[in-house]
Amino acid sequence: MKKVMFSMLLAALSTNAIFAQSKTNCITKKTNKMETTQNKETALNLSKAIMTGKWDKVNDLLDDNFQYIGDGQPAINKQQYIYFMKEVLSKGFTNMDMQFHRVICEGNMVAVDYTNMMDNTGEYFGIPATGKRIASTGQFMREIKNGKVIAEWQTTNSYGMMIQLGVIPAPKK
Repeated sequence: MKKVMFSMLLAALSTNAIFAQSKTNCITKKTNKMETTQNKETALNLSKAIMTGKWDKVNDLLDDNFQYIGDGQPAINKQQYIYFMKEVLSKGFTNMDMQFHRVICEGNMVAVDYTNMMDNTGEYFGIPATGKRIASTGQFMREIKNGKVIAEWQTTNSYGMMIQLGVIPAPKK
């Protein structure tokens, strides 16, 4: 009986030790306040450069191996991302004013909840310009390494955009 009790106690202590060790391994690398502030600025500066058409700065802020994953589409690389922002988004919409409602930084990750007010002055994915000012909302997370954005994950309220552009009817009340 003592052997069984000792074995059970030993097993319980071993399990607790393994659990405590695994919890420690899950803690993210601590970053200092300056590094967190720099990561936040890098993430937000990318959006600001896109909104103002500073394409050299956009290029400089993105890592050469940058990957964008968003809105249910396959991942795209740095050149494809810049092309979309410059030749599709910025030609379909002008006078962009992105508001950052919530910005959360943890280590090298920056999460942002935003609203982008913009004028639909050009064609966008085959939709003719409406001249309307619309609000595009969404969230993105950007991973920062060595002062560059290496990855972005984004969701955009495309449904809301399509309603505002008159492509689909608003839901009935």
